[in-house]
Amino acid sequence: MSNQHFDVIVVGVGSMGAATCFSLASRGVKVLGLEQFGLVHENGSHAGQSRMVRKAYFEHPDYVPLLEKTYALWSDLEEMAGKKLFHKTGIFYAGPKKNELLEGVKLSAQKYDIPLEHLNEKDCAKRFPSFKRPHDYEYLLEPDAGYVIPEEVVKRYCDLAISKGATILENQRVESWTDVDQTVTVKTRTTTYTAKKIIFTAGGFTQRLLPFLNTRLVTRRQVICWFQPKNPAWFTSEKFPCFLYTTQDLPASFYGFPMLPLGNGSGLMGIKIGYHAPGVAIDPYELHNFDREKESKMIKEFMSVYIPEGFQTVQTVKSCIYTYSDDGDFILENHHEHKNVSLACGFSGHGFKFAPLVGEILADLSLEGKTDNPIDFLSSERFRM
Repeated sequence: MSNQHFDVIVVGVGSMGAATCFSLASRGVKVLGLEQFGLVHENGSHAGQSRMVRKAYFEHPDYVPLLEKTYALWSDLEEMAGKKLFHKTGIFYAGPKKNELLEGVKLSAQKYDIPLEHLNEKDCAKRFPSFKRPHDYEYLLEPDAGYVIPEEVVKRYCDLAISKGATILENQRVESWTDVDQTVTVKTRTTTYTAKKIIFTAGGFTQRLLPFLNTRLVTRRQVICWFQPKNPAWFTSEKFPCFLYTTQDLPASFYGFPMLPLGNGSGLMGIKIGYHAPGVAIDPYELHNFDREKESKMIKEFMSVYIPEGFQTVQTVKSCIYTYSDDGDFILENHHEHKNVSLACGFSGHGFKFAPLVGEILADLSLEGKTDNPIDFLSSERFRM
């Protein structure tokens, strides 16, 4: 490369990084995206065929205004890409009455007037016969929710960013960076790049690049299973929605998706199921070194009890990274000591659905030093209070 100076360098071109490269390039910025692996890989947080998009946010109602804007950006991305990316299946919520997850869903829905159906056992039996339905559980349906295919989203954002002038390079692991005299210098194993600004969207590898977050972030392995159902016709998106299901004896929720049609691009078939709770703390470079039988045991037990018709055989067991913040909320801000540095991390297993808006926000923060989006609650300053 003859000219290796840029306006902004984006480190990490996964979901957030790809969206950020696109947003910057759309504003006429000379942007360089550096990805340490190949584009669309299985070493981070964006792989795994499907991610939920939902508004009735049990994590905290403060996320809902951000989600309202994100939904519009998903539509914009579909139009630009010329391809359907968001698949509306609805999300089925089930759990013991007064459960924290269900109460959070209802709170967000009530506060922001989000459509939410309350189902009785008869409704569930007719509409979603695949699920076991304990008598003392509560059942909800968020009809406007669904899923996106993350690998497809990352590809589309990268293609669109490149079409608008961005440079995106694979296999460029950042070894070090400095910010001196209003110039950021980034060294990879082979090349040195400079820029006016830098944005870190490095997922589970953030702590290595931003050591001040070492005590605030923990990288954990999330295990996901794909099951071949006994009766596949019951598990298409027409009959089997995305779901979050809490049980009486476990603190977190199981989640899952319908069988995706052939040609979805992931090469994975079956019903995808996971457990939405902190997994084993890991070195992110050791993501795939684990005992698949041991770490998938709880998911298989859930399937055998609560969705028995969905469990004939286990097709695949895979893993991805959840990078948890101390409180499970995102960190999205400008660096408190380096005004040329912006960052997004700590998405804690629920960040992908926000990717289009995170890209916009990071472009705002980097170029303008601020954003009109309500993200004050996502500053790392909260840990210093």
